[in-house]
Amino acid sequence: MTIKLRDGKRLNIHREGNGIPLVMIHGFGGYQQIWTDQWPLIDQLSLMGISYDLRDHGASSRDPHLTKVRTLVDDLAEFLQSYQLDRPILMGHSMGASIIYGLMQLYPEIDLRGVIAIDQSPKMISSPTWAYGYCGATRANYRLLLQTRGNVSETYQGLDSKVLNQLAIVKAQFPFDRRDHLPLLYDHARQDWRAGLVTTTTPTLLVTGQHSPYFNGDFVEVLKAQNACLQHVVVRQSGHCPMAEQPAIFNEAIRNFIQSLD
Repeated sequence: MTIKLRDGKRLNIHREGNGIPLVMIHGFGGYQQIWTDQWPLIDQLSLMGISYDLRDHGASSRDPHLTKVRTLVDDLAEFLQSYQLDRPILMGHSMGASIIYGLMQLYPEIDLRGVIAIDQSPKMISSPTWAYGYCGATRANYRLLLQTRGNVSETYQGLDSKVLNQLAIVKAQFPFDRRDHLPLLYDHARQDWRAGLVTTTTPTLLVTGQHSPYFNGDFVEVLKAQNACLQHVVVRQSGHCPMAEQPAIFNEAIRNFIQSLD
């Protein structure tokens, strides 16, 4: 199915179930099929699972003018408000987590049951007071690091074969040109969403990969010291994509968190 946005663009959406809504948001250059291993858990917990391709990603509408992550935050807010989802749980990976951080900060009136953010620092550029940027990026070198992905492998031991198979299909159908989208990536990197996290009253689980090539997971402990609503799970033997690298371990952590919510 698709939904039409304020400017006529359409988001490609997959929905299953009829329970508490769980909305899943993939990252930069990604596809909603990254959540392949989470659908069995959604069924077991009797949730309403909703995944979608971001604007200008996957099967959603092309948008050659997409250069701001705020547009993606607004898309999420519009979707949640238009469909009147009752206190949804949001789960985002990488830039998808940043989109959720942005929603929490810019749309505090949207009532969320819970948030799950996967391997994403709320501030990607390091500074004298924040040592948890992307690969240690600074204002001087963040563009170069993002162009080269820090010359590291995104995963620790590769993705689960079921996820790889699903991704191979959609990548062939809807290829993503990273270079064409660098302005969006640069804008994503320049954001600072810490204020929304340290003030939120929404139960929020921050998941990090033990071997993430991009982020030092200690950033969560710094934030937790400022807000008791934040929780932290480290997925062992995982890189940047724990939900697809170690799905059994990840799903158990998500199960425990969701079952703890009101």
